[in-house]
Amino acid sequence: MATNEHAAKTVGRGAGKAASARANRWTMRDVMTFVIFNIVIVAVTMVVKVAEDAVLSPQNTFFVGSWLFPLVSTPFYLVMADRIGKRGVLAGSILLFGILYTFMGGVYCAPVAVAGAIVGELAMLGSGAYRNIVRAAAGFFVYWATFACYGIIPYLLFRDAYMEQLGAYYSANDVAAMVAQYTELPWILLMLALFAAGTALGAVVGARFLKKHVRKAKIA
Repeated sequence: MATNEHAAKTVGRGAGKAASARANRWTMRDVMTFVIFNIVIVAVTMVVKVAEDAVLSPQNTFFVGSWLFPLVSTPFYLVMADRIGKRGVLAGSILLFGILYTFMGGVYCAPVAVAGAIVGELAMLGSGAYRNIVRAAAGFFVYWATFACYGIIPYLLFRDAYMEQLGAYYSANDVAAMVAQYTELPWILLMLALFAAGTALGAVVGARFLKKHVRKAKIA
């Protein structure tokens, strides 16, 4: 009798694991959704970056981009996360952006992206995490914290060479301000706080759109 019960439990656990694996398996629709929304997120971010650089000095973009980038992109991310709702959404998004910055900014971005992807997915462990708006938004903050590291790392590892490179394009005052903003702890904490604020505000907008339009229309 005990042997039969043990066998039944074993079979049940096996069936549960198999069902979980099937539930987390990405479909072609998931892949297409992921690609399309990440293209939109990157495109929106780049457009805002170009506009920001056109009207602000380098030392002042710090105070705008840190909250504006996540504000405009978080609603798109929340819809994507809700529609796919499976493991790997955040890690894949971080890695995709990291690959872009690796080609644009240097190979140091690649290991930073890998570390961010690992931290991000660990933050999203648990059933239903991607369809929980608060958790999805908190996970997306990891995306932007990783993005912040793309700016911090070159100052820490290649400070003199990087400053010399920047000096060819910007004034000495701008370079000094950027060095302080990306190397001094109070400025770094302020940047992360601005990223968190932008993500939170974007999540409010995204949650409203998700509940009123996407889920109601049964798009997700």
